Amino acid sequence: MMACIEGACEIELLETSRSQYRGDCEITRCHDGRRVAERDPNDVWDDGNPCTDDVCDPTGPVSKYVAPSPAPSGSGFCDGSGQEVTCLYDADCADSTLFCSLLGDCIPLECKNGMLDPDFGETYMDCGGHCDPCRITRPCKNKYDCLTGVCGQDGTCSVDRCLDRVQNGNESDVDCGYGCYPCADGYKCRANENCESGICFAGTCQPRTCSDGRRNGEEEDVDCDGDCPPCN
Repeated sequence: MMACIEGACEIELLETSRSQYRGDCEITRCHDGRRVAERDPNDVWDDGNPCTDDVCDPTGPVSKYVAPSPAPSGSGFCDGSGQEVTCLYDADCADSTLFCSLLGDCIPLECKNGMLDPDFGETYMDCGGHCDPCRITRPCKNKYDCLTGVCGQDGTCSVDRCLDRVQNGNESDVDCGYGCYPCADGYKCRANENCESGICFAGTCQPRTCSDGRRNGEEEDVDCDGDCPPCN
């Protein structure tokens, strides 16, 4: 690219590595002295979820749910909705006294008899203790009895909040992510908007840099000014 430098026309060289956003299915190349973005199917987004296939399609990075099957990690199964669970069918539970619950856990047969069984830790009919967690307003003894992970002071399961010190609701990590404050570096995430840095990769919020393709930190524009090189 031609530029006027100290009163003379000179060729200004550009760095192709600058402002290259990882996982956007593109790569930045030099062409006639300009930075040009080209499609790159090998620059694949990683959402950190073993039960999704991360691919590039014509619109950009896409995470597709893996069909119900054993999880690639070797422990558990993918339920077809992007979640890793303990079981898909009753036969997946090694013990005949257990069945596969709606949440994909192997739990005692007593958890579906329509009765309150305190011997199995149930706090309400067929929930709590060794059974699936209970819905809000149901009795509880501790956070494990509740779907939200919050057992209120009144002894009932409470709604999830952003300051309850539990990962629940739509949060990507404890009290941060969707609907709450953005997560700090190193915390779990599912999308860029979950992170203070605006960068989520491999399921973790990444530290900001001066070449991450995002305007963050003290930058005046994308990857320049503030504590980065001056803007053009």
